[in-house]
Parts: sequence; structure tokens; C-alpha cells
Amino acid sequence: MRKLFFLLFFFILVNFNYLHALDVKEINYYKDKKAWLVNDNNLPIIAIKLAFKAGSGLDPIGKKGLANMTVSLLDEGAGNYSAKEFKRILADNSITLNFNVSHDNFYINLYTLKENLDLSFQLLDLALTKPTFKLQEIDRIKGNIKLILEQSYKDPNEIGTRLFREILFEGHPYQYDTLGIREDIDKIEKKDLESFLNNNLTLENLFVAASGDINESELKKYLEKYFIKFDKEKKVNKVPIHKKNIKPNIFLHKKDLRQSSILFAGEGISKTDPYFYPAYVMNYILGGGGFFSRLTTEVREKRGLVYSVYSYLYRYDKYNFFSGGAQTSNENVNKVIKIIKEELVKIKNQGVTESELNDAKNYLINSYVLRLDSNKKVASILLNTQMDGLNTDFFKKRNDYINSVSLEDIKVVAKKILDENQIFFLIIGNPSNLKNINEI
Repeated sequence: MRKLFFLLFFFILVNFNYLHALDVKEINYYKDKKAWLVNDNNLPIIAIKLAFKAGSGLDPIGKKGLANMTVSLLDEGAGNYSAKEFKRILADNSITLNFNVSHDNFYINLYTLKENLDLSFQLLDLALTKPTFKLQEIDRIKGNIKLILEQSYKDPNEIGTRLFREILFEGHPYQYDTLGIREDIDKIEKKDLESFLNNNLTLENLFVAASGDINESELKKYLEKYFIKFDKEKKVNKVPIHKKNIKPNIFLHKKDLRQSSILFAGEGISKTDPYFYPAYVMNYILGGGGFFSRLTTEVREKRGLVYSVYSYLYRYDKYNFFSGGAQTSNENVNKVIKIIKEELVKIKNQGVTESELNDAKNYLINSYVLRLDSNKKVASILLNTQMDGLNTDFFKKRNDYINSVSLEDIKVVAKKILDENQIFFLIIGNPSNLKNINEI
């Protein structure tokens, strides 16, 4: 046991030092545009993550799903290469190149051996500037997307997620799935795909992060060669700000299921808010810490009402929210909701204990380094941190931010986030003994 403890302590110490030693370079490659880089030449491997502020939130009315369909087709043929040829070149050279969208962002993931870096950027350039968008491939991707959507309309979890978004984001582009709406998919034409790329891929809304066997001058060279062309004199399209006055309603979508799913949500907090880290620590104690959280202790361990119960802090560009969920038998839904509400009120009114605070700090500090154990993970965190509007010194300060959280800080932020009068619940299932519900 002593040996195990020593090894664990040594691992944490080494990784703690690694986090503080994470040398993030900021490279100015054009005008005021900067890329972040962590150089690591232990292996001849490079991970590059890029993101344009061009997600599904920009999909026009009547063509929901446009952003997702566009990125789904970028590796389905580009330049003189057919879809099969393009993918074969990637595979033959051990290059991973893929694209995906969130509601806010258009992501590019590039992972390659150093020797294939030139080829990797050439292929990326073709995909972004000369995608073929052949009718045959468009129809095939449309069919795939419609099939996934059709299946999601029958899946209780997907139904719950869709209804949850419709309640939380009513009237805002975030209310739609990134896949879009089934009836809109067939309306999307080749010219729409081309227009999406032309109008939304601009240098102004581009973020870049890299990790691996590439130095500052090399990264700058590739960015200058392949991305300065995106410096377009265009107005950058932006997703509107979302404002939501959440009311303490309980919504029910009846479904003949053995178990009911419960989702809940309230106001969240921005990463740049001075009280973000108190909220981060508080959420870990409440429901973000898995088996070590209050919700798991009260709902699962003490009463055996659920298998899992959780809470999260979600952040979007135009809206932040606090959310959570659980699954339980239909007859126990009322009990579970009651306990969740009670635990929210307890932390709001009484705060947390010093022991809980210290345990949460230790975990959140010591576990973070596990998210930095590969070039891919480092590049992802660099990109996300940059997009959050933080500086490169964040990695040296992060642990101090967490350590500085006090019991009083948590009381302050809990009163803002854990207000039972500004949290709604959504149930998907067939619960019994519920009163004052809104069926949807």
C-alpha cells in the first residue's frame, strides 16, 4: 500500500510540475492573428486543431443542418481527387483529417507524422478551398443524415435532448440539433454549401492551436501559406445573444417506458466571470464529482433510487447554463426531483464544508494533468482556452485560481446559480404522482 501511495504521489508531483512547465508559445502569423503552440519533439508527431466561429447556429431558417452537411462533405472529394482517392491518400500516409461542427464552431482536426506535414496541409487546403461537392456524394450524405435524424426521433434520450433544447433555447438558433431538421435536409443545395464556406470561413474568426514536433517558424510558415487567403473583406456572421427567463416549471413528455429520464437546467456562468472557479468547484461537490458528489451520495448511495445522477456547467458563446440529470423508475421520479431540489437549496443556503472544499480542490488540480497526456489533448485544450478569451499564462495560474476558492465564494455563486425558482425540470417517461406539470 505504501508503494502504491508513493507511486501515485510521484505521478501527481511529476505531472503537477509538467503543468507549470507547459511552455505555450503565442505566434503572430498575420496582422493581429495569433496561434498557440506547445513544441514537443519527443516523437515525430504533430496535432493541429483549428476552429472557425461558424457553427450550426448560423444555419439559415429553412436550411437547418447546412453547417453539418458542409463539414460532412469536405473529405468526400476535393481538387482532382474523388472521395475514395482523397481518403486513400490520407490512410496511406497515416494522416488523420476530419471536420465537425458544434452550435458555435467549425472544427478541423489534423494529426500527422512530421514527414507528412506538407502533404497534410495541401490536403487540408484542397478540402477547404476546392471541395467537389458532387451530387452523388451530397445525396449519399443527405441520406445518412436523414436516417440518423429519423432514428433519433424514436430514441427517448434523443427526444429528451431535443425537447430540453427547445425549452431552454426557444426562439434561438441553439434550439436546433447540429444535424438540422429532417424536412430541411433535402432543401440544401450545392450552392448553399459553397456559400457557407465562402461567407463564414474568414481569418477574423479563425483560432489555431498545435502541439508536437513543430516549431514556431514552421507553424507560422504553413499558416501564412494556407490561411492568409481567408482574410476576406466580409462582415463576420454572428449568432445572436440568447436571453432566457427560466421559470421553475416541471415539463413532462409522456412515453411508455419502464424508467423516466430527468433533466434540469438553470442559469450558468461565463469562463471569464470572476466567480467561474467557485462555480466550478461547487459543481464538482454537488454533482460533477461522480461517486464523490452530494447528489450521488443522497440519491444513489443512501436511497438507491438511481444508477447515476450528475450536474454540469455548460458554456456556449451566447449563453451559459447549469444542468444535470438522472434516470429512475417511474414511481420514484417525484422523490428524485424532491431530493435534487433539496440539495440545491442546501448548498445555496448553507454552502459546503471545508472538507468537501479541500477534497474538490485536490481532485480538480491533480486530475487536470491527465488531460494533457497526448499531443491531441494538449492541442484541444490550447484551442479551447484560447477561444475562451484567456491568455497563455492561464496554465501557470489555473491551480492558483482553484486553490483561492473560499467557502464564502461558493456561497456567493451558489445563490446566483442554484436558485430553485430559476430551474426547470423535464421528464421523459410515464411517472406517477406528479402535480403541477406541463405536458409537452
